[in-house]
Amino acid sequence: MKSIFSLAFLSVMLFAEAQQISVSDVARNIKFNKTINEINNGKQKISYSDIQGVPYYTKGFVNARVGDTSSWVPIRYNSFLDTIEILDKLEVYEIPKEQSYPKFTLEKTNEKLVLLNTGDQYAGYFFELSDGKYRILRKVITKFYDAVPAPNSLISGTPARFEMERPIYFIKTENGIVRVPKNIKELPAMFPEKKDELNNFLKSNKIKLNSEEDLLKLGVLLNQ
Repeated sequence: MKSIFSLAFLSVMLFAEAQQISVSDVARNIKFNKTINEINNGKQKISYSDIQGVPYYTKGFVNARVGDTSSWVPIRYNSFLDTIEILDKLEVYEIPKEQSYPKFTLEKTNEKLVLLNTGDQYAGYFFELSDGKYRILRKVITKFYDAVPAPNSLISGTPARFEMERPIYFIKTENGIVRVPKNIKELPAMFPEKKDELNNFLKSNKIKLNSEEDLLKLGVLLNQ
């Protein structure tokens, strides 16, 4: 994969808000400097192809709409590096976060990837489940687990692998972003301006904060 760094890329993307763009338009205005399709585990470099599993949210590239344009480009989300890759012919480029257009909508699933600077370790791309004043967000993280050698001839070792973790959910407001708590009783205190509504809602509804269907209901309530 080729990493790209060019202010010209941002200009193309901003201009594209009212225009149609193509992958070639993007690729013509970017520069790359190295290939980074491997992991350095401190002992050696390991190619992605030698690791079980994949570091990507989808198996291959999928069409996505760039921002609010009508253009579709093939992308894939690297949930290990938290980066978006774009395919142009046979070349794969990484879109730098500081230059990326802040929203990509996947064509088949209509999922929205948005770029947010949360000021912490979660800063980067989130899936926006619902918009509004209170935005429900899902953070997808893939972790790398190094190989574990066999302790003896009777017990086999474990190969290096990528593994997608359980998603983490957040609520973005005008004042910042908060992580959805595990304990539902903590929720009203996190939003004092909606405390009464939340208490009534939680009393009359069996809500699971790890259920996206229930989180969407919560988003509707918060945005009323």
